[in-house]
Amino acid sequence: MTAASLFLSIIVFAISSGSDEQSQQYHYAEHLFESGDYQAARLEYKRLLFYRPDPEFRDVADYRIAQSYYYQNRPERAEHLFREFLTVHPNSSFRFRSQLMIGQLHFDARKYSLARTTLFELLQSSEDTEAVAAAHYLRGWCYVHTADWNKAIAELRRVNTLQMDTSHGKNARRLADMLLEKTPLPHKSPQMAGWLSTVIPGSGQLYVGRVKEGVLAAVLSGAFIYLVADAIRERRYVDGAGISLIGWQFYWGNRIEAQRFASEYNSHRESELIEALKKSSGR
Repeated sequence: MTAASLFLSIIVFAISSGSDEQSQQYHYAEHLFESGDYQAARLEYKRLLFYRPDPEFRDVADYRIAQSYYYQNRPERAEHLFREFLTVHPNSSFRFRSQLMIGQLHFDARKYSLARTTLFELLQSSEDTEAVAAAHYLRGWCYVHTADWNKAIAELRRVNTLQMDTSHGKNARRLADMLLEKTPLPHKSPQMAGWLSTVIPGSGQLYVGRVKEGVLAAVLSGAFIYLVADAIRERRYVDGAGISLIGWQFYWGNRIEAQRFASEYNSHRESELIEALKKSSGR
């Protein structure tokens, strides 16, 4: 073997050894991540990037580091890294997952409109069936939480179309069928409740099913009317004015209370349905 051949062999061996070590380190970091030890996994990914600045697994490592912050309930740091990922790795296969995670972060923060917009941008640019299905699914839940039932059904139907034979697709179809069966929900108009209690105190409460509060409001309103009439009959005008002032405040409060009860009724029905959907989906 010539000196040149020997030198070349040493270089190849060194590169091969470094590549094997890098691969082992990456798989160890993946093992830590999959086992749920996100802090240790994050440190291992960072060590991999530090010693190998341009490794084969750089985009995966960056994505996992961002994910680890998400799973450790550090949403602001996670969102920053996911957005940075889109800039640093515009051609990575993980870019759509990063967009999806940004949408998930907005969803977790109950910024449903912003989450839908982020996911819509993903749908406009991605041809990854899995990412597209996940985006439609999350958009469906955004519409569920804003009580836009028809749009939620439409989004979930798209998931089923994309992943018809998968458990994810079947779950989406089940949720869409459940929404179709349960909606529209029973609804009480706050405006109607308010006007009913304006005309006949307590009737707005009865309209929304709050019988005890309705009867109490009617009785107290009747008592105020009697006391005012009695004061006027006996020419106790100062007393009558004072009772009228207190009675007027109660009367107006009775109207506002009826509206609040109607809103609470609607919110309760929506919350019941959302909880049933969560239970059905295993969320």
